[in-house]
Amino acid sequence: MDAPSATDETGRIAPPDRAGAGRVPEWVWTIALAVLGAVVSWARVEPAARAALWAEDGAFFLGDALAADPLGVLLQPYQGYLHLVPRMIAGVTVAVVPVEGYAIAMTVGSCLVVGAVSAIVFACARSVVAWLPARVALGALTFLAPAVGWEVVGNAANLHWYALWLAPWLLLAAPRRRSTAILLGVVGLAAALTEIQMLLFLPLLAWRFRDPNRLIVGAGVLLGSAAQVVALLLSPRDPGAEGSPPFLSTVQGYLYHAPMEAVFPSRQWKAAWVLHFGWWGAALVLLPFLVALVWVLWRGLAVERIAGAALAAGSVVAWSAAYVLNSNPDYFFSLVPVDVAVNIHLTRYGVVPSLFLLAVVVLATSVSWRAGVLRRTAVAVLVAVLIATVVGALVPQPSARGAGPDWASAIPAARAACAADSAPDRTAVAIAPDGWAVEVPCDRLAD
Repeated sequence: MDAPSATDETGRIAPPDRAGAGRVPEWVWTIALAVLGAVVSWARVEPAARAALWAEDGAFFLGDALAADPLGVLLQPYQGYLHLVPRMIAGVTVAVVPVEGYAIAMTVGSCLVVGAVSAIVFACARSVVAWLPARVALGALTFLAPAVGWEVVGNAANLHWYALWLAPWLLLAAPRRRSTAILLGVVGLAAALTEIQMLLFLPLLAWRFRDPNRLIVGAGVLLGSAAQVVALLLSPRDPGAEGSPPFLSTVQGYLYHAPMEAVFPSRQWKAAWVLHFGWWGAALVLLPFLVALVWVLWRGLAVERIAGAALAAGSVVAWSAAYVLNSNPDYFFSLVPVDVAVNIHLTRYGVVPSLFLLAVVVLATSVSWRAGVLRRTAVAVLVAVLIATVVGALVPQPSARGAGPDWASAIPAARAACAADSAPDRTAVAIAPDGWAVEVPCDRLAD
């Protein structure tokens, strides 16, 4: 057995010994996770969905890049928020990809970002998680978590959720080199300019705030978050429904979309569980995550306890914020019978809360390994988490854009419309879901 990881005088995780003979260098794990994350994400998207554009990906991100200078719209708000990374993917797509390949290029770009986030989570978690297998598992959760296959993976409109998953690891990172800190600061800036909810984790900057390298990383997130707030004030999002959901609906929705999405590989399975056991059965699924949290708070070092508390609180707050701010009476779980409630699926809201809960369990295994107690249990739990998430990734999930329309197949008809006698200067190409379209300039469609 490896010796427990050492800690320094501040009680934080000391860097691992790189001199061990036969050990795989960490940069190999980083690259492997980046590649595997992109490939697995691509594989989790239905073939038909890869070739179809989804809603905002086409109508706004691609549409704005086609209508104006792609660089000029990078910081253009949509629904009150900035979406830097999706707009970057769209800008590269219209700059270098033939029009027939727009849908595939957007899917590829989105999958590459997931791979990059997986690698960055692995690298940043080094400051918190002592046990290398646990850090590898954290990186892998990015692309293996069951919930991401239902709605989020493979489209740029939902990439902001991955930035939120990255937030606690990025803001707890303590890079030892100035160059690494600057790189992570740039990552933090890009992520915060993509996801306004990263500001929920800004209090983590108070941990070892005198560390100059941590300040560099935090500065990127702070700057991006400030820009998001300004964008929201200057370009408010459309108002939602009047009134907030009942508190019980928020609780039931959380149970249905956080612990249950972390455990069950399909929506049918979690619906069957609630139909059979009721909402108390859903609450029971939360119990193992609470046990893991208590273990981290009891046996963890200061940074491990901070991370565990942040992940647990982030799980609750991230779900509640998304659910309450997007209040919709059609999604009030407590106001409808349970057989109706189990068909209310807001999976995109549950992805990150479920990831945070899984991360608490992984963190608990690292605490056991570092402390030299219950090591066999830690190995068994970590293996169980990985097996469960791999199974979840292998279970096929229908995509909202799986029925098309196929983007490339629609281009010949669009060219014909542009070539007509009364040709407009642009033509609309339908995308998923019904009623959405991309306004493509005719000069882009010229043979």
